[in-house]
Amino acid sequence: MSMSLKKILLALFIPLLVYGCAAKPLPDLVWPQDPKEIPRIKYVKAYYGGNAFKEANLAAELILGGEGSFLMKKPMGAYVDHEGTLYVTDTAVQDVFVFNQSKKTTTSLRQMGVREINKPIAIASDEKTGRIFFTDSFANWVTVLNKDGSVVTIDAADAPEKFKQPTGVAVDPVKRRLYVTDTQHHNIKVFDADTLKYVSTIGTRGKEGGQFNFPSHITTDKNGRLYVTDTQNGRVEVFNNEGKFIMAFGQLGDLPGMFGRPKGIGVDSEGHIYIADAAFNNIQIFDEEGRILLSFGGFGEGRGEMILPAGLAVDRDDYIYVVDSWGRRVNIYEYLGEKHKEREARAASQPPVPKKP
Repeated sequence: MSMSLKKILLALFIPLLVYGCAAKPLPDLVWPQDPKEIPRIKYVKAYYGGNAFKEANLAAELILGGEGSFLMKKPMGAYVDHEGTLYVTDTAVQDVFVFNQSKKTTTSLRQMGVREINKPIAIASDEKTGRIFFTDSFANWVTVLNKDGSVVTIDAADAPEKFKQPTGVAVDPVKRRLYVTDTQHHNIKVFDADTLKYVSTIGTRGKEGGQFNFPSHITTDKNGRLYVTDTQNGRVEVFNNEGKFIMAFGQLGDLPGMFGRPKGIGVDSEGHIYIADAAFNNIQIFDEEGRILLSFGGFGEGRGEMILPAGLAVDRDDYIYVVDSWGRRVNIYEYLGEKHKEREARAASQPPVPKKP
């Protein structure tokens, strides 16, 4: 974009830049949207990239460039660690965005020294060792960033077969297991989270319980259960921390509780299961038994909407992070459950902040 064109566009956006901060706050966006029902999910905000914690207007950042022009292009996976730091993989930028939400800074794994990033899909970390893991489906390996900054890779050479399009990744901190979805081999490979050695394989190709058809995203809960998005079978499968099949729920279809193209998955502190659907452009919430509770989102580029959602993560405070890959952003929502009530109680107990004269 030429500088003259930038100036013209900036002139058009001057009213927005000058008066944007004085605009009235938008009304809360919640689900269910029926005012007669109790709100369960609330839209909070969205991150687009390096401008996430900047006060400057997004339109100016897009036009003028600068640090804020370090924006997502094709975000894919999301993960939030125990400190609240959000990691977002981006296959077009070939990098992983790192949003430190406590320090309000944004960086990336490339800026942190990781050089070879080809097609990052999913990401996870291990609180005990400080390692960061992300799958690279082009290189067919898992990149491991150690706490000291050194990098190693896992290609499953010690498994029955090497990776062929690794996608999902998750860590069980109790059993010390690293799970990796091997999509083209239709299984989940299990590694020792400390030694990084191959341990076992979960699943084969098929439609029975414990089998998969192009599985993708995975996550674990506080009890060590493993949740697998069995994408082409249109369902979610659940395993215990020994890798034994427990149950499956969902099927291909267009009714509530069914799936079109299930992708990202996460579990909150109360056991609710969240699944992003790239065909329905929404998030469906299920209980621990796999019964549908609620859906939110919807097709679009507005607040709380999404097009082709991919990765999904739920943090320890029950905030939900949804990768809106077409919208080039991460939408953030809040589950209005017990954690929310605790935050509200703490805020109410604090003395009021005196107004500036």
